[in-house]
Amino acid sequence: MIIAAAGDELLEFAAEAATNGARALLVLPASLEDDGVGSVERDERLLEIVRGSGMRMVGPSALGVINTAPEVSLNATFSGASVRAGALAIAAQAVAPGIGLLGHAQARQMGVSMLVSVGGRADVSTNDLLEWCEADDRTAVVMLYVESFGNPERFTRIAQRVSRRKPILVIKGRRSAERARSQARSDTAAALRGDAVIDAVLRRAGVLRFDGSEELFHVAQLFESQPLPSGRRIGIVGNSASVATLAADACATRGLEVRDARGAPYPVLLALGAGADEYTAQVRALFTNVGIDALMVYYVDRLEGDPEGVLETISAVSSGQPKPLVASVVRSDGRLPAGSGAGVPNYVFPESCVAVLARAAEHREWLSRPLGVRPDYRDLDGIAARALISSVLDRAPEGGWLSMPVAEALLATHGIPVALSCRCRDLERALAVAQEIGGPVALKADFAPPARAGEIDAVLLALEGESALRSGWRELERRVQTAGREWTGAIVQRLARSGADVLVGAFSDPDLGAVIAVGLGGRQAGLSEAVAFSLPPATDLETDELIDSSHGVAAQLDGFRDAAALDRQALRELILRFALLLREVPEVVEADLNPVRCTTNGCVVLDMRVRIERRRRGKPVKTW
Repeated sequence: MIIAAAGDELLEFAAEAATNGARALLVLPASLEDDGVGSVERDERLLEIVRGSGMRMVGPSALGVINTAPEVSLNATFSGASVRAGALAIAAQAVAPGIGLLGHAQARQMGVSMLVSVGGRADVSTNDLLEWCEADDRTAVVMLYVESFGNPERFTRIAQRVSRRKPILVIKGRRSAERARSQARSDTAAALRGDAVIDAVLRRAGVLRFDGSEELFHVAQLFESQPLPSGRRIGIVGNSASVATLAADACATRGLEVRDARGAPYPVLLALGAGADEYTAQVRALFTNVGIDALMVYYVDRLEGDPEGVLETISAVSSGQPKPLVASVVRSDGRLPAGSGAGVPNYVFPESCVAVLARAAEHREWLSRPLGVRPDYRDLDGIAARALISSVLDRAPEGGWLSMPVAEALLATHGIPVALSCRCRDLERALAVAQEIGGPVALKADFAPPARAGEIDAVLLALEGESALRSGWRELERRVQTAGREWTGAIVQRLARSGADVLVGAFSDPDLGAVIAVGLGGRQAGLSEAVAFSLPPATDLETDELIDSSHGVAAQLDGFRDAAALDRQALRELILRFALLLREVPEVVEADLNPVRCTTNGCVVLDMRVRIERRRRGKPVKTW
């Protein structure tokens, strides 16, 4: 049933639909002037009616639904667009973008299998639509406009599965505002910039993100009509050296190679007056070259040229080939030939050909990657972790930063290695601890979190012997007092082996939940360019992708400037254990493990800051 009503009238119609055995509701705005915003109470009552009767609902405030399947043939929208059947599925979380995407598809003569504007997403969500597209044999490409993710981990799981069968292309609205570094209380939060986390979520899910509609539809045309390239080696055929040079330069900037597997360069230049026969011969030759993964064809029109014939013949030659072919065959008036070349994506500008093949190669590489392995750690103690946090919140319901001993105990429940340290209120205690350690130690001023000794350079390393420790104690006390801080003593810690310092951190995003970060540690922690973000990784592959996204960390692990390679496996395990801790204890809303010292044989946390808040549980939705 389709309802376009507001207020109590909407509830009356919904109840009547339930009584009469309706299986689904489509709830549209009552008028074009209606913003569709209803009271929370009304929406909850509406959802109760829907769930109580076993119906499903699109909306409220939806643009509508289109389904071009012959047995359905439904166009329940107020867009006015004329839609033909095809392989493109469109889902939008807002009315205007949905209308825009549908209009662009119509203008490009792209057929649509389905369009759904989910509106308020009270019931049917973007995740539901992805699962529908997965099962629909008519759909070859999925196009999304999203503004938020109701359940980002579920979206990632579903999108990963769907993306292996059908490409998902997305425009993300409502980009994240930049956070002021001065407001951040941890190095991890200070490093976050813009949509770094959203980008990481989409990459993990195999979803291709676009900034604008033009490239979005260009890529959709390729996926709808062409196979994916098996690699990044591109063959170019054209009748202009200048255009071929522009194309080759664009390939270099997008990571494409204009050569074959033997290294032979492949812009094939034809005479300016070349026609359909010459293009046919060269395109056929490149299709048979096993060292070429994809083809780009360029045609510059001239007096008495035949762009329609060229496009028609290369379309015929490419039909059924296992390699993609894209073209820029343009008439002398700057327009594309009309009514010919069905099946070959044809673009006005040469760089558009490069852009779409680069995104296609990106998707092929995602599809070709291994799935990864989930860890099976038998020494995790989730019960102890939850009990520890509950006891802290019982004493301090507002939460806050954990003391160092409590933070160390929390990490220990999940087997995260932490360097042993001792807080000393006086020099004599520090001397005794150092004697027990029996070797060089690190001495750090003791501050209540989130303050750090490194902020005022109140850290001394490699102190050995009573004389060195006494001098170091006095020097730290002087530095702290000079900085206007209260001197409360110092922390004595066994000196860690040399290696690289890494930041492993986390914070709770209001829309995405727990977010984990990896970047350069120590004094470089928080530099946004050096920190990579993602949802907590679940497999070894996802963890390696997170590590590699922080180029500085990856370089140090691999052995920077002839240094010995460091223990990547140990860092991977530490991150996975930390991710499992975050899932177990969602009350952790901010954390810095900084630095994590990575050596050639292991990793260990040298310092940490952890903040908790009582978890605010959402009101459960009734499901009958």
